[in-house]
Amino acid sequence: MMTADRALGGEGETLQPEQLLRQLSTSGGTGCFKVTVKEQQWFLYFDQGSLIYATHTIEPGDRFERHLRQLSQCVPALNRELRAQVRHQWEEANTPTPIYEYESLRWLLTQQVITLEQFSQLVKGLILEVLESFLYLKSGHHQLVPYVEVPIVSRFDAAELIQECKLRIQQWLSLGHKIVSPFQRPYFFSGAQINLAPEKQQRLGSMLRGFSFRHLAVLMNQNEIALVRSLLPLIEKGAILVREPQHPFDLLPSFDASLWQEATPTVAEESGDLGSGFFTSKVPSRTYRIVCIDDSPTMLKEMKRFLADDAFEVIALNDSVKALMEVMRLNPDLILLDVGMPNIDGYKFCKVIRNHERLKSVPVIMVTGNTGLIDRAKARLVGATDYMTKPFTQEELLKIVFRYLT
Repeated sequence: MMTADRALGGEGETLQPEQLLRQLSTSGGTGCFKVTVKEQQWFLYFDQGSLIYATHTIEPGDRFERHLRQLSQCVPALNRELRAQVRHQWEEANTPTPIYEYESLRWLLTQQVITLEQFSQLVKGLILEVLESFLYLKSGHHQLVPYVEVPIVSRFDAAELIQECKLRIQQWLSLGHKIVSPFQRPYFFSGAQINLAPEKQQRLGSMLRGFSFRHLAVLMNQNEIALVRSLLPLIEKGAILVREPQHPFDLLPSFDASLWQEATPTVAEESGDLGSGFFTSKVPSRTYRIVCIDDSPTMLKEMKRFLADDAFEVIALNDSVKALMEVMRLNPDLILLDVGMPNIDGYKFCKVIRNHERLKSVPVIMVTGNTGLIDRAKARLVGATDYMTKPFTQEELLKIVFRYLT
């Protein structure tokens, strides 16, 4: 599957993504079509004109997790622990191009965790999400380069995927001018004058706390277009404020009507029950116990404030020695653990609890001011699930919670 390098354009040249993809498809191109826009890159893998995979460098781990999690609704074996294992597999891989994401999915197939049909469903969904932004790229450096040979499981017709992606973008455009990205973040404004029961207002405030439309749809196991459409009446009334995408999702191009000669965006008609689709969807109702361990009272107070929600029971501990016994008694769902604590530091603490039968699979997030790769590697060696750098925002903390709990 190796081909000679073939440059298709220069640095900063105008792009016509759809035309280039159709050209590669009809000419039977083989290789990785790579586009660089500033510091971000898009990769589309072709074999004899067929698309086999696509990815980009803007939060690939988040995209990977969301699609695995969606499939886990019908594949119970694809649980949190296995998803984390698969994700770590490709995060730690050292290969020339991001085709190792594809290899991780293929590993799930060879382990018989997913079927061939489910593999193809996953790959197609990931390609479509990447195409969603790729079709809006205006300029950049682009070329066709060789990539490491991999066994090909599924092939997709580029023209059919482009058409399906454009239809999906058209659905987003139909939601009106206020909705320009699936990564916009809705927040409930309690001061709005709306006729909504107190319990429904409480639920809105609880759920709309930094998750994007796309993340909310996965969290609630609902179609993302249907979810946004159910919230439109409340958005129009000002009860839900729509903020810009959080970085780095703000680097993705916004939707506009440039892919069509004519565009007539329309807002869905208001139903009698505001946000009815949102309130009738199934949402996890359990309370998750989160233990925060840090010798700084200020940091503990901030984490409790960020996680102030009916869905979470937050327990703050500032003594690492006493915390060891408490954690074993509390049986938490997630642990936020400071690295630099006196007596027992975070690394030793994590290593001890990983040897405890009931706690060995509990997600442990190391929290530290260090950003070096050595620190991250050390955290992994003692069994940490993930790593979060101080200072962090509420959105970043909620993102970790989304990934490992809900």
